[in-house]
Amino acid sequence: MSNETNTTFSFWSRLGRAFVKFLRSLLILAIIAGIVAAVYYGTPYLYNNFILPVETNTSRLGEVENTQAAEIEQLSTQVTDLKTCLTNLETRQTENAQGLAELQGQLSALETAVETNTETLKQLDAMQASLDSLTSITTEQQALFIGKNSALADLQRQVAISRAIELLSRARLYLSQSNFGLAKQDVQVAQNLLIALQDEIPVEKLPALQSVIARLEMALGNLPAFPVVAVDDVDIAWQILVNNLPEQPQETAMPEAVTETPTPAVEATLTAKP
Repeated sequence: MSNETNTTFSFWSRLGRAFVKFLRSLLILAIIAGIVAAVYYGTPYLYNNFILPVETNTSRLGEVENTQAAEIEQLSTQVTDLKTCLTNLETRQTENAQGLAELQGQLSALETAVETNTETLKQLDAMQASLDSLTSITTEQQALFIGKNSALADLQRQVAISRAIELLSRARLYLSQSNFGLAKQDVQVAQNLLIALQDEIPVEKLPALQSVIARLEMALGNLPAFPVVAVDDVDIAWQILVNNLPEQPQETAMPEAVTETPTPAVEATLTAKP
């Protein structure tokens, strides 16, 4: 009886220990399975919810930094370009101011020259008036001054030629100012003065005088449409008069005598062009 009891107790004892071992093994397997499941399912979860957002934010932060760096560099380039443009504008403004000052100086010089010529013409007009008053002397005194070669006739010719020279000088100044209307008036008046001298000037100077008249006629024909051509004709005529009508004219062809063209009595006023 005792042996059967011990055998039964030993069986249940071994069975209990085996069951405990089974439960322990099952628990270990469950723990391992839980760990594996946690690793299997937890890793993507951790990656998607923690690691991936951090990487995305880091990438976006890098892109933002690159964009900001590019924008800062672009702004720096624009600022540099603006500074360069500002420097160029200041330089151009300085150059324009200097050029304007030079032009104003040249304009003042031209105006002074025109005023000088105008004053000279007034003096010559006064001399002409004085000479005209000499023609009213008595018949006996007039006999002393009659003739082309007389001192009075020569003086009158010199005054007329001097007036023509001054008129042409002023016309040249007007042409340099592109004031073609006043230039044409002065050329016309000078031509009329010289035309009036054709019958009084000595024969040896007549070809040169007619050459001057022809040059002035061509200049009048070219004004105001062709001022560049007219300037050459006026300059040549002025030079011949300054040389006191040399006996050998500078042109080989003998120009025909030109009849006087009436000039309207309009007083020319200076118009300074900027």
